[in-house]
Amino acid sequence: MNDQAGPVTPVVVVLPPEIDVTNCDEVFEQLAEVLAPGIGTVVADMTGTSFCDSSGVHAIMRAYESAAARDITMRLAVSPDGSVRRVLELIGAARLMPVHETLEDALSAA
Repeated sequence: MNDQAGPVTPVVVVLPPEIDVTNCDEVFEQLAEVLAPGIGTVVADMTGTSFCDSSGVHAIMRAYESAAARDITMRLAVSPDGSVRRVLELIGAARLMPVHETLEDALSAA
């Protein structure tokens, strides 16, 4: 009998096309609900997100902090083109959280 656990596949949470004050609480809840025992990595897939205001970034940062408190790695997949990546860079979130250009990059990051 093999007692070693196999590699755990990251949980992917696909975020909505637009994240703002009207849905930032739902985005936080969507991310927070997967932060469970046994989960090692969560990838927030924002490759289809074309708009994210500061309230959305704040919700994602709160989820990132919640994940870290549970020893869960959280990564973002954000297209290099467009305003979402720029907002993350301007606010400084891209320096705090791992941000990858594609979902595949985020999934394969070590």
